[in-house]
Amino acid sequence: MPSESQPEIQQLSEREREILRLVAQGLSNQQIAHHLGISVNTVKVHLRNVFSKIGAASRTEASMYAVRTGIITLESAPSAEAAPKPDVAPPPALHGTSQITPTEAPAPGVKEGAPQPLSPPEAQAIAARPPTVDRPPAQHVEPGSSLPTAETSVPPISTAVLQRRRLFLSGMLAATVLIIAGLVWLLRPTAITRSQEQPSDALPARWQRLGDMPEPRAAFAIATFEDRIYVVGGENEHGVLKSLMRFDVGSGTWTGLSPKPTAVTDVRAVVLSGKLYVPGGRRSANPTDITDRFERYDLRSEQWETLPKLPEPRSGYTLVTLDGKIYLIGGWDGTRYRTEVFEYDPERESWQMRSTMPTARAFAAAGVVEDRIYVMGGENEHGALTSNEIYTPALETAAPWSRRAPLPQPRTRMSTAMVLSSLILLGGEPTGIPAKYNVTTDSWDELEAPPAPIGAQPGVVLLNGKIYCLGGRLGPTQYSPQMQAYQAIFSQFLPR
Repeated sequence: MPSESQPEIQQLSEREREILRLVAQGLSNQQIAHHLGISVNTVKVHLRNVFSKIGAASRTEASMYAVRTGIITLESAPSAEAAPKPDVAPPPALHGTSQITPTEAPAPGVKEGAPQPLSPPEAQAIAARPPTVDRPPAQHVEPGSSLPTAETSVPPISTAVLQRRRLFLSGMLAATVLIIAGLVWLLRPTAITRSQEQPSDALPARWQRLGDMPEPRAAFAIATFEDRIYVVGGENEHGVLKSLMRFDVGSGTWTGLSPKPTAVTDVRAVVLSGKLYVPGGRRSANPTDITDRFERYDLRSEQWETLPKLPEPRSGYTLVTLDGKIYLIGGWDGTRYRTEVFEYDPERESWQMRSTMPTARAFAAAGVVEDRIYVMGGENEHGALTSNEIYTPALETAAPWSRRAPLPQPRTRMSTAMVLSSLILLGGEPTGIPAKYNVTTDSWDELEAPPAPIGAQPGVVLLNGKIYCLGGRLGPTQYSPQMQAYQAIFSQFLPR
């Protein structure tokens, strides 16, 4: 079996290997992006590089390459008689998802002395061999008997030879069934990595308390890039901030970077092509001091730059990316709650107005699922809202807005993270009870409470299967420095 020391394996970066593993598990680009906390466009760029380096023309070829080279490995499987057939339907999912683990014990009813299944290295070695020429099926021969032919008989063959032949043919049959069943299992979209929706007592504790941020804050912009979390601006008891901090998840350390040119709060951020975008915001304690400045930070050169201004001043907006564009929705302009949707094209560096939102609001939560943008809750002159509305940019010329199941309770100033087909809401007011919205079933559920209070306007991001929740406002002048993590996805990778 080829090893990862081969030149073509060494050409792949660690991030490219991770994405190739997820492709081999059957995850879509959108699911990979959510799992790793990166944009779909970044996933596409990585996949183009991977396909080019390994010479694959499809996801199936890339998956076979991952198996053949040992980047992902088949676990031990049952014997040939008990191996699952490719056309067997998966078991019903528990709460929309399931965890499927192939059994390692031999199937009941296998006779003693029957051929045993091949070990994983043997199965992989056979999978790596070139295809063999089809041959006529072997005839069954009892020990000590002869093989008849059309015209003559062959002298009796020794029992030892016959036993070896029987074992060889049985082993080849078992290996063939094992490989086919294993590959079908491997390429199923829900086979290996998933969110385990099982009773909490069957899982490890999901919430974990981490160390504090360098200083307490709320209402800041937050984003992830290459296993790091970036925190920009916000406010605390000392006022509105302009600091930019970076948290390295691997080492658990914070690093101060070049501060943002304009101190702002009530802002959000997104990352596209290695650049962090932070539009608008409130510049002081004055609720009317709203800016239209648009600033971008290059995460590689570590430099700030100023971009074309927003069409209008905005704070308290929602901000998402979809198909390489940035969508700024609703918000507060200093005097009124807004319904406008602005689309920014990074290539043209220009803004464009889109269809307005049915409900004027600010401080809502938003997330992207496939080609739809979900906008939830928030507030306007009537108070906190339960409204849950969807914007579909592809339907811009028709009817791009529609409604979905409202929030269980009015809620504003919360943050959200997208996990597979669910949107997780954390923090907020007047209630901060964690909630989960399933976009597939259009239904709401509660989540287990975190160990420490979150408060209003925390920073929330998904990275490597964990939701990181930072800071938040606990009172009029009380801000939290607390960092907490929620294990949203329990990943199970096959052993090497």
